[in-house]
Amino acid sequence: MRHLRPSVDVQITTAMDPFSIAAGVVGIAAPTLHCVQVLLEDLQNIADAPNAVKALTNDLQSVDLALVSVQAVTDSQWKLLGDAVTAQSKAAITCCKTSCERFKTSLDRWTRHSTDGTLSWRDRATLGVFRQGHIKSVSEQLQNCNITLTSVASIATLHISLQQTQTAEEIKTMISTKETTVNDAIAATNDLSAEISAQLETLTLAEPDEGETDADQTATTKQVAMEKKALAESRKVLEGLLSVIQTAAANAQACQGPTVTFGSYNQGQQVGVNSGTISATFGGRG
Repeated sequence: MRHLRPSVDVQITTAMDPFSIAAGVVGIAAPTLHCVQVLLEDLQNIADAPNAVKALTNDLQSVDLALVSVQAVTDSQWKLLGDAVTAQSKAAITCCKTSCERFKTSLDRWTRHSTDGTLSWRDRATLGVFRQGHIKSVSEQLQNCNITLTSVASIATLHISLQQTQTAEEIKTMISTKETTVNDAIAATNDLSAEISAQLETLTLAEPDEGETDADQTATTKQVAMEKKALAESRKVLEGLLSVIQTAAANAQACQGPTVTFGSYNQGQQVGVNSGTISATFGGRG
């Protein structure tokens, strides 16, 4: 469409220490956020967009929020997450940026017959029928990116949350909840990866559909391949986060030490054998 802006290679500078851990992530997160916002604006400017395209705007908005939350992670929190998770997060964000840039290029080509935010009948058919597989792949990748980056931001604050938690039971519940969330995300990523691998094999062997050019089929195949790569990067991030959770749990348990609990009479003196720090509470008669 004529109103759509061309793709640009954006360089965004920050005042952050270039040698800090966070600077490396922000260095890719900022231009990725810009790409997401440009693509989102382009899609929103299509007044009569097909439902699949409208749904894609929701995915972009979610990734926008996730990227902002990742940018808020402090340098000290990245250090707690570790070098591996930091590097893997950068790789996952890079995949998202590349996919958005490629999709914008395809979108410009698919809507070249339209003007002023209104799709021509030819472009409407292109988006509504022939490009469903491409759009679906981008949507899945954005959804996975959102889950991954939201998990990174959530686990980044885990250590502080554990320090503020008062009881062993609260710590246990918090750790269990985080582990379940990340494990569920890993399982979903594995399932989708298997599905995408099969789809990619089919696309590689298939002939272009009627009304589809070789260039369009190549673009779709490249997008699905990018989705497969992005899923692999996300799985690495999530597995790294699971390790961070387990380490945080062990540290919290070691710092808290055992607790002595008195019986139902809540009085008198009880003696046990203990090799660590004791936290005891004495009370009067009930």
